[in-house]
Amino acid sequence: MQYFIKPLAVSLVTIGLICGQAVASEKIVIKSGDVHGDGYPTVEAIKYMGGLLSDWTDGRISIKVFGGGVLGAEKEMVEQVQIGALEMARVSVGVAGPIVDEFNAFNLPFVFRSADHMYKVTEGEIGTELLEGLDKGGLVGLGYMDGGSRSFYNNERAITKIEDLAGLKIRVMGNPIFVDMVNAMGGNGIQIPFTEVYTSIQTGVVDGAENNPPTLIEHQHWKVAKHYTLTEHLMVPEIFVFSKRVFDKLSDEDQALIRKASRLAVLKQRELWKAKVGVAVEKMQAAGYAIITDIDKTPFIEATQDVRNKYGAKWKSLMDKVAAVK
Repeated sequence: MQYFIKPLAVSLVTIGLICGQAVASEKIVIKSGDVHGDGYPTVEAIKYMGGLLSDWTDGRISIKVFGGGVLGAEKEMVEQVQIGALEMARVSVGVAGPIVDEFNAFNLPFVFRSADHMYKVTEGEIGTELLEGLDKGGLVGLGYMDGGSRSFYNNERAITKIEDLAGLKIRVMGNPIFVDMVNAMGGNGIQIPFTEVYTSIQTGVVDGAENNPPTLIEHQHWKVAKHYTLTEHLMVPEIFVFSKRVFDKLSDEDQALIRKASRLAVLKQRELWKAKVGVAVEKMQAAGYAIITDIDKTPFIEATQDVRNKYGAKWKSLMDKVAAVK
């Protein structure tokens, strides 16, 4: 394991252990990985968490964030966290699916009715149990972050009702669930790499795609697809995890501080994400972009019920519990 060590600071592994727990007076530098870069809400929230820990401990505990995927893809970072080579990482729940299969249920359309519903689920008994299940994979689940909601955009016509999706070629992520989701709503789901979305819309390979407003702005998709509809058919939360191998060597007090800072980082990330979405929407509207917000989601939800039945049968109990959260 490698640590970034300042003068007089020591590694947890080399000499900072007494009876299996880290000496409270030693400096601890937590390395945290993310595929997003500086300025992105998840990255800034972890930096905020590090600032809290540093303030609370007079600099004894700090976090060094490695963004932009410099430590590898999400799967690779999780593997590093599992063996203790990396202390912490922010990843999508899909990466945790091999450890806690129920996380995969969050990839189904319209599992969450709104962002507030998602927050209540992830903060409550359901979300807590799923995070605790990560222990068996060598991970300590610290919390959930808002990955945004995905909605449809295209360059053909405004989608004001489900019938408007008929025949539209919509790019989706490489998962059969998402292909079936679009097809169930009358469109034609097509899997292509994300890096090809702009040119594919521009050249007519697809008519549009689905994603959140900040992505449209940052990747210039809004310049080739002029109609955006807030269907919010997918809301997939993200998680940040700590190495259980490292966490178990920390003192009870330090573990409690990390968990406390994690809860505040969750709230900070939500705040930052909402602000980022707001800026993106304002920029789109200022440019005359058509954003459809007044839409009846019921037909879209009903049309995708077979998709939830097909892929979610083994998670039915979980999904019933999620639906029951008010």
